[in-house]
Amino acid sequence: MNLIMNDMVKDIEKYMQDETNEIITFARKLINTKTENPPGNEILAVSVVEEYFNLLKIPYKIFEKEKSRTNIIGYIGKKERTQGALSLLAACHLDVVPAGDGWLKDPFDAYVENGRIFGRGSSDNKGQMASLMAVAKYLKENESRLKGQFILAGVADEERGSALGMEYLLHECGIDADYAIIPDVGHNMQMIDVTEKGALFLEITSFGKQAHGSTPERGVNAVWNMITLLNRIKQYTFRQTSHPLHSPPTINLGSIHGGTVANTVPATCKAQIDLRYLPGDSPVDIINDIKNLIKEVEDQDSARFDLHVTSDQPSTNVPINNPLVEIITKHTAAIIGTKPKPMGQSGSTVTKQLIQRGITAVGFGPGDHDEAHAANESISVQELIDFAKIMALISMEMLT
Repeated sequence: MNLIMNDMVKDIEKYMQDETNEIITFARKLINTKTENPPGNEILAVSVVEEYFNLLKIPYKIFEKEKSRTNIIGYIGKKERTQGALSLLAACHLDVVPAGDGWLKDPFDAYVENGRIFGRGSSDNKGQMASLMAVAKYLKENESRLKGQFILAGVADEERGSALGMEYLLHECGIDADYAIIPDVGHNMQMIDVTEKGALFLEITSFGKQAHGSTPERGVNAVWNMITLLNRIKQYTFRQTSHPLHSPPTINLGSIHGGTVANTVPATCKAQIDLRYLPGDSPVDIINDIKNLIKEVEDQDSARFDLHVTSDQPSTNVPINNPLVEIITKHTAAIIGTKPKPMGQSGSTVTKQLIQRGITAVGFGPGDHDEAHAANESISVQELIDFAKIMALISMEMLT
């Protein structure tokens, strides 16, 4: 068995090195499609993937909840799997954040320099999609050996919550798998995202009474009341304050808007708050605690508030000794010589939605963590090749 595995490693290593130019070309084609979200227009990138799927004779389906907000999913291997065979989903998002300022060159005209591909989406997340297309090509050529199924998804709307992407695919399109790898975490394949903080977004509105600024006693200042409440929330203590793979929980005041001019008592004020809580903590408890703080301020002052939960993405926690983590670790060590370590993430990936649907999902992939969303975004070509090698090995072991 070891001899067979060693031969497979050598075969895949050579194959993916030979695919270098094709990986670069495909990544550049994807990057050059302008899929800034908003508005998205992922259909532009989907057209690139669709052309390649057709060339390789990979069957695929297209799903679109809204016009031009397109998802594409390719299937390699047996749909009706034999007993004990598995399905593995790999998903990359095709939308990117707006380019912003500070670019040395056109962010949607990808180029290669010093062994790196530059352009918006190169690291987040189109370079990874190019790697996985090379994996798809290899698996298609070896499809007769597969007992299970490899599912490659290019999804929409990840940068703004996935309502038109992974959420839609899981809840309305019947997408399913046994395991999933999401290459959307960076860390140069040195880390495996096995746990993510919960993300609770709140919008609070403070209601007052408008009056002239020269007679503030005749009104109720919604901004002052909001400041009082926000200072209470700033001092809030979470129930779970530590975790072996996570930094402590956090509270961020993301925006506050109230009033119009200096000489008018403001009648309304809105604030948006981002709370990141640890696995084991309860969003229901946190919301109730915030409600209690609101009641305390309302009882003490002439205040009235409205609380609205705009988003609640639960924390997730995959055991570090599960088979997916073990197989990623083994093949990463074989290709790049180091074993990735389990990590906790403060941000969110679509592993959350997958885990909620009963799919064992982790985050793992190439790219520098600080490249995503930055000006002059780039990714190492060799990392994309190495990632393709690792994913091909993982797929062949799991699916054969």
